[in-house]
Amino acid sequence: MPTLLAGRLRRLFIPPVTALTLAAGCASGPSPDEPGTSPDAPDRLRIALFNIREMRAGKIDETDPEGVGLNPQLRAAASIIQRVRPDVLVLQEIDLHLDAGEGEIDRHARRFVDAYLNTGDDPIDYPITFAAPSNTGLLTGLDLDRDGHVATDADRGERAHGNDSFGYGTYPGEYAMAVLSRLPLLADEARSFREFLWRYLPGHHIPPEVYTPEALEVVRLSSKSHWDLPVRVGDRRLHLLVSHPTPTGFDGEEDRNGRRNFDEIKLWADYLDGGEALVDDGGRRGGYGGEEPFVILGDLNARPDEQRSVYDGRPAIAQLLEHPRVRDTGPIAISSGALQGRAAGPPGHPERSTAEFRGGIRIDYVLPSADLEVASGGVFWPAAEEDPAGHAWAAAASDHRLVWIDVLIPRR
Repeated sequence: MPTLLAGRLRRLFIPPVTALTLAAGCASGPSPDEPGTSPDAPDRLRIALFNIREMRAGKIDETDPEGVGLNPQLRAAASIIQRVRPDVLVLQEIDLHLDAGEGEIDRHARRFVDAYLNTGDDPIDYPITFAAPSNTGLLTGLDLDRDGHVATDADRGERAHGNDSFGYGTYPGEYAMAVLSRLPLLADEARSFREFLWRYLPGHHIPPEVYTPEALEVVRLSSKSHWDLPVRVGDRRLHLLVSHPTPTGFDGEEDRNGRRNFDEIKLWADYLDGGEALVDDGGRRGGYGGEEPFVILGDLNARPDEQRSVYDGRPAIAQLLEHPRVRDTGPIAISSGALQGRAAGPPGHPERSTAEFRGGIRIDYVLPSADLEVASGGVFWPAAEEDPAGHAWAAAASDHRLVWIDVLIPRR
């Protein structure tokens, strides 16, 4: 198993919510575990993903003397999380605290919990947090963009720094990921594919004549990381498959980023197929083993209707949406706010949008394994006329919207 720098247990475990409802594109408050529930009833688990735009340490550290968060953007994001109340939440675009040493890499995630989520009129606590190293902003020591300049620490904060890093970031730990949980996270059993080289992926789509032979020896596939993180749910385990592939575009005709995005998603498809070519950061070879349920989570930066970065005859996200082991939650992960005057349904399905740019597109995904029963789900994007406060929170928090599903985990 790889050595991962993970968060630690800070308070007593809080049981998950059980019965929750959705209205007008947003969830109601929690209902406690109901007394008298059959011990044979499945565990109901709410899982969510939220890309909170540029969730930098400086924003998280804006607090009053009592330690209560003051940043308006993060306060809006916290209000959304407090309304939806997921049991497990994946955060993306959050800074890592790389300078603190082992055991402290998740410091900013824990501070967000303490200063923003566990405060106010409707606090929610996440006793367990997890973070592990990201490729973002880690310099390769090579001129990856071939502009004649090899970026160094002196270029921190500049685009040149990001262009010569394993994953784009203007400083180490930018645009990273973290997991907040009310259930035990089995960090010691986690697998990470952060160091897996792009050229080792079978059938990869590395653009020809873009990388030097020297660069091909070091270029990693994952722009942030790929995690398989198990969570304990009662007497069962559920695997969180977390990643944040590079966005398409920001390149040229070679489609370097589009090709990488396709292959970052391909890694998960190969993983589910038991791909023997995959080797994690701890040296363990092979893909997903066994039949335990899983949920794929991430801002995958891939639209179902993508027309440009199409390889192997299909857009990148089709590798998962059409995979026999994956359930597409598009029909239930919807909102009224995403319509913005458009009619719901085919061909575009605007109600499934998860990000506001380009008029509203679907690029954020919470995709359970096909064997899991999905009880409900949604995207927190209420229409202004239905929920003015919620609509304002969504607009202020991020250009992405929180996506959530409720799954039922059968007990043994």
